[in-house]
Amino acid sequence: MNFLRPARFIMMTTAAVSLFMLFPALWGAVSGDGGAIPLCAAPAVGMLLSGLLHFVSRRYSVGDMNAREAILSVAGSWAFASLIAGLPYLFSRTTGSFLDAIFEGVSGFTTTGASVIEDLEAAPPSILLWRSVSQWVGGIGIVVMALAVFPISGAGMRLYRAEVTGPFHGRLTPRIQGTAAILLKTYLILTCAQVALLLLGGLGIFDALTLSFSTMATGGFSPYRDSVGHFAGTYVKWVTAAFLFLSASNLTFLYSLAVRENFRSAGDNSEMKFYMFMLIVFGALISSLLYFDGIFGARDSLAAGFFHAVSMLSTCGFFIADYNEWPASVRILTLMLMFCGGCSISTAGGMTCARVLAALHHIGAECGRRLHPKAVVPTCIGESLMDEGVISACFAYIIAYMAIFTTAVAIVGFFGLDIVTACSGVAATLGNVGPGFGMAAPSAGYASLPSAVKIVYMFLMLCGRLGIFTLLAVFTPDFWRK
Repeated sequence: MNFLRPARFIMMTTAAVSLFMLFPALWGAVSGDGGAIPLCAAPAVGMLLSGLLHFVSRRYSVGDMNAREAILSVAGSWAFASLIAGLPYLFSRTTGSFLDAIFEGVSGFTTTGASVIEDLEAAPPSILLWRSVSQWVGGIGIVVMALAVFPISGAGMRLYRAEVTGPFHGRLTPRIQGTAAILLKTYLILTCAQVALLLLGGLGIFDALTLSFSTMATGGFSPYRDSVGHFAGTYVKWVTAAFLFLSASNLTFLYSLAVRENFRSAGDNSEMKFYMFMLIVFGALISSLLYFDGIFGARDSLAAGFFHAVSMLSTCGFFIADYNEWPASVRILTLMLMFCGGCSISTAGGMTCARVLAALHHIGAECGRRLHPKAVVPTCIGESLMDEGVISACFAYIIAYMAIFTTAVAIVGFFGLDIVTACSGVAATLGNVGPGFGMAAPSAGYASLPSAVKIVYMFLMLCGRLGIFTLLAVFTPDFWRK
């Protein structure tokens, strides 16, 4: 394995991430909120690092990478991008330590939304804008963005598979660069549409941008401690819920539906139907529980229930009230939604609906084989026959997901966390959701947790965002053998 080819790709992504900081830096310079200098110093460090990587790798081409080098490129890009993303919090003293700054950076780029900033309202608005911008960049993926912008050939599909969520990686065009460009355009159009609707609803430009960036990334960062509950009325909440639903949907499906007018695919897409089924069922259940427990009235229970369901299913983590105070039955349903997640090729985390649906159908097929031992009972989703390799990959992912969850709960439990905080914190960070329960509840945040636990949670955030195997492969002995 040649380490200079991954270094070449990391150079490109580090430079791109550094350039994205210039937008909030300009905001800080115009507003004079004190965030401009930290937001200029951080990209200076990033560009210096990119310059060094360019110097050592200038004779190598990204397109010549093999599978191992592609995996190392993706894992390294996310690690370096998260490091650079955390520097503004350190330089502006928004966080109390270097570890907390990196935690906030990792949480932003992985679209997790777990925060260690205790006093959000005291932070410079430009720094808070960067939090949301970092989530927006991480939502579409720095590799997908690089494929859409830079002329990368040869290793494009290897890089794409190493980053994009879900078991299916279908192309919209013959070239993977074209597919990446379409995904980026769809993402941009949806973002602009939400910003426009929020501005029409009376929000200021700062609130509209920060809320839209975090919504489309299903990230969950908000410039306010009470998240979306800060905004009065129902208009902002329903607009946010609608775009959370879209952002956790399969982006290739949305493109085919809107641009190619392939309306037949709407009825044939089993993953989307399962996604909507989960949203309707869990939204109705949570609304009913909130109403019958006397938390809200009928109308508010309906709004709160469905908003909470789409926020958790999309793994965004926005909230309109501290759900840690809601009944235990609602918190159990919330935990289930954290594990499931949204669709493949979306900005959502979790196992994804495609894997859960494939596992359920295969379990049903296995039951059929037990009832009819001589019959050939294939695993089908809708009219499509599932390939055995895809089924095996889905089960391997689910098993790995649960193994990491169990191990991480045991590890953080050794550092004194109660079982509620440990389980919900691991589920929320591995699923890129953000807030959990107990000490990780929306009203508490992650600032008070031990440093060792924060390190574990950072690993889980990266692991969940990169589909587990991309990051785990780097830690296997076979990966480093010649």
